[in-house]
Amino acid sequence: MAVIFRRGFLILVSFLVVYLSHQPSLKPPLELFPHQDKLFHMIEFGGLGLALVLNRDIFGTERPRTFMLVSGAIWAVLDELHQSFVPGRDSSLQDVAADAAGLVIAVLIFFRLFQNRTPHTDSRKTQG
Repeated sequence: MAVIFRRGFLILVSFLVVYLSHQPSLKPPLELFPHQDKLFHMIEFGGLGLALVLNRDIFGTERPRTFMLVSGAIWAVLDELHQSFVPGRDSSLQDVAADAAGLVIAVLIFFRLFQNRTPHTDSRKTQG
């Protein structure tokens, strides 16, 4: 059952990234500091990093962090490409860099945090 929740969380976060990118404008009503949107990018892709780490079993046992980071970076590039087609949105390399920074920070922190925990699978042994 835990696998279903972990996979569901990954799917939910992935769709949330697409949904937010498809909005015509996400300008906050009040800008608290310059470039605060970059912080939002980092938080968004930090969530994706967490979802990837929770689903680390799909990346194999050899260099899972590398595969997580590469797949997340590809997602960031595709996200910015998608935004370039949405009216009222723009895409930039700075946004990709902020996405990547959030992803890297989250993957490194959460991978270390959950390092000793093995993801549970739904494989059930039958006793006979």
